[in-house]
Amino acid sequence: MAAGVATAAVLGLVVGCQGGGPGAEGGAGSAETVEGKDEPRVVGAREAGRLGHVELGPGEVPGLVIERGSAATAGHGRPDTDREACRPLVVALGSQPQPAPVASVVDTFAAPAGGRGSQGLLGTIRVSAYEGDGASRTLGELREAAAECADGFGMTTGEGEPQRFEAVRVLGAPALGDEAMAYRLVNAAERAPSLVTVVRSGSTLSMFFATNLADPGGVEIPERLVAAQVAKVERPVRSGRPAVVATARPHLAEAGEAGADDGGEAAE
Repeated sequence: MAAGVATAAVLGLVVGCQGGGPGAEGGAGSAETVEGKDEPRVVGAREAGRLGHVELGPGEVPGLVIERGSAATAGHGRPDTDREACRPLVVALGSQPQPAPVASVVDTFAAPAGGRGSQGLLGTIRVSAYEGDGASRTLGELREAAAECADGFGMTTGEGEPQRFEAVRVLGAPALGDEAMAYRLVNAAERAPSLVTVVRSGSTLSMFFATNLADPGGVEIPERLVAAQVAKVERPVRSGRPAVVATARPHLAEAGEAGADDGGEAAE
């Protein structure tokens, strides 16, 4: 079911399930970047393990097809860049985040074929649990890099393919989690922008990557998708359960976000 996305703006992180369909109501959100709150949620990584219980299942977000990502979803290796200040943006697009999370799951989403609304919406959700300040540090570095690299940057994918982004635009962030940010990457060759939204809930990051093959200029990350995923990440805290369960497998962070053995680190 997976088909590579034509735009390389988000590398292997945006892969197709099906093209077209009702997609996006709302974009990256209505508020500016949401800074840390007084009472951060404690979505712990210390108990670390698989995050299968925070994955969105079929039918949980109306109008979107959500499926577990394959081993190839997160791309291969770690991309490189010609601008050190932009490295956090580039690393986020690869399969080896730094700092490495203790647990991570990757799912894909798409607008169903033949549905009403925008056609061609494709995207990826990556939920990662960190130890210590890994989540807040990652989001902070992304925020700084997005501001510093507004005039674009060059990069080489983990597969060795050169790419050029002519602009990075900071967008309004959803008023969710403890802090959030959103930005747009514009691919210089394909003129196809891609959106990235990042929400931190305690020590867990929910990252969303999206593009639209049929209407590149109209790409949006559905607000209902972001809200549903963040709510599911934070639900264990409200119920008193640990956010991550089972046995930690930190070595999978080096092998890619989706394990080759089970199509993802979250197989239950």
